[in-house]
Amino acid sequence: MVKKIILFLTYSLFFVLALIYFTPKVSLYYLLEQQMQSKGIVVSSEDIQDYGFYLGLKDADISMESIESAQVAKIEMNLFVFYNSISFDEITLSDTFKYFTPLHVESGNIVYSILNPLNITAHATGEFGELDAYFDLLEMSMHVNLKPSQMMLKNHKATLNNFKKNENGEFTYDQTF
Repeated sequence: MVKKIILFLTYSLFFVLALIYFTPKVSLYYLLEQQMQSKGIVVSSEDIQDYGFYLGLKDADISMESIESAQVAKIEMNLFVFYNSISFDEITLSDTFKYFTPLHVESGNIVYSILNPLNITAHATGEFGELDAYFDLLEMSMHVNLKPSQMMLKNHKATLNNFKKNENGEFTYDQTF
């Protein structure tokens, strides 16, 4: 009996891994890109690579509402049925944003897990400091915690005025859509 259970679990794991590996990730990416374009977000000039278990993009230019917004050196998309994530490295924002925030973001990560199906979490670090964001899909709300860097505190006070300062010296922002 134990042998049959182990065999069943082995075959199930193999099937799930094969399904993930052979999923047409590039086609799914183009479908996602179409959906983003309908919202005014355009990703261009990217080099797309299917690495089997994840999809990689390099040197992507991102525009929002026809305004050049950012350049991203590296994006990794992990689409595992139970755990999905998008990781960003070396983001440079357009000069349009220089009055609102520092322009360099070292890394960022967005995660959606079936273990927490009603929330999307995000984390980013950069010249602005460290940011954690939570998106509640049921209530359509967002909560952001920001630990600002000295540069952010010194040069971007107007942006921080949109946040509430808490007793830990961190800043929070809440928005309902």
